[in-house]
Amino acid sequence: MRRRSFLLVSFALVPTGCATFSAATRPAVVENPILAPSADFESAWRATVTILDEYFDLATEDRRARKIVTQPRPGATLLEPWSGDSVGLHDRLESSLQTIRRFAIANVDPAPGGGYKIKVQVFKQLEDLAQPERQAIGRAVFNNEIPLNRTREVIGPVPSPIQWIDRGRDTKLEQVILGRIKETLFL
Repeated sequence: MRRRSFLLVSFALVPTGCATFSAATRPAVVENPILAPSADFESAWRATVTILDEYFDLATEDRRARKIVTQPRPGATLLEPWSGDSVGLHDRLESSLQTIRRFAIANVDPAPGGGYKIKVQVFKQLEDLAQPERQAIGRAVFNNEIPLNRTREVIGPVPSPIQWIDRGRDTKLEQVILGRIKETLFL
């Protein structure tokens, strides 16, 4: 009985702790793009690459086009507090209940008055499936329409689905990333 009570209290406190943590670390509003006063392109580029690499895996870095593109990454759930790509309790809960992915595009362009403008855009997408995948229990117990399938399932990486629904930009994560870049450049 004590063990059950402890588990119930533990699970009840997890969402409260996440909500408190995200509210306490909420950064101030940062303009997008931010202006890096440094005349050195290399320092602005390295700061942007370093911070983006903490949240995403980089796909391409094109210095001539001054553009950085990241690989899509599945959103962090309630059970992944170490991953910072889902900002706030709402985003973590959404990523726990739906398959959400995010990717970022950053530009480091010269500013008209000197320095560099760093613009970060984070895009959010929702997986579009006709039906749930890998529903072993329901399929094994209640399936009367489909004949027995004797194919073997390959263990390994699951191929990424082709269909994704755009959910717009994730401005909360953009603010966190821009705030971190600003701290790096101005300290």
